[in-house]
Amino acid sequence: MLIALAGVHGVGKTTIYELLKSEFEEHPTIRLFPERLRANPPVPFGSKDKQIAFRAELHYQQQMLARNMYIKQFITNHSQNVAITDRSPLSTLIYGRSLGLPKIDYELILDTYNSVSWQKEYIIYLHADPRTIMDRIYRRGSLDANREKWNENDFQYLIRVMNMYSEVFTEFNFKEKRNLFKINTEKLTPHQVVDQIVEIIQNITGIQLDNRFKGPTNQSKLSDWVKKK
Repeated sequence: MLIALAGVHGVGKTTIYELLKSEFEEHPTIRLFPERLRANPPVPFGSKDKQIAFRAELHYQQQMLARNMYIKQFITNHSQNVAITDRSPLSTLIYGRSLGLPKIDYELILDTYNSVSWQKEYIIYLHADPRTIMDRIYRRGSLDANREKWNENDFQYLIRVMNMYSEVFTEFNFKEKRNLFKINTEKLTPHQVVDQIVEIIQNITGIQLDNRFKGPTNQSKLSDWVKKK
């Protein structure tokens, strides 16, 4: 079974992924897979230059293709194995549209997506008010200088990506398939988000995780946590 974390840049998805990674690092049947197998992308994501943006999304899709192979091997080895990923392959379509790629470039990404036998996935979509997300982006800006090239400080771009998530989820019938779960992270701490994700995992997999550590409920909310980091 595959469960993908999804959400716009800045929503706190990577923070949650790292907490889940620590949570399940010794679990025998749960494994987490990063969004990219290659740590440093060859070109910046989110560029306003359409050629650079196309190369970035193509690279991203290639990374997703390679990851899909490893996920299939992991799940095939045992029917009870659960893979959790940082982002879904759908993100290449979402960001490709949001960046306004030329039709010929976007259709190449779409055709490649449609030609792959992707592992069936459940999606956990993390969301918040766009103003909150922008605040998180600004607070984390000093952590990675490369992000200044990723167009993340563009509020209208953020709105386009959020709208495109909704559009693509509808287009691929995730709501009707009941494969989509949404968590509003607006007033939640990172550990509270993780608690909700774990509950979802238990419900759809049947795996009981009652003995896991639960974070304190009086912890700072996600926005404050990002500021401290």
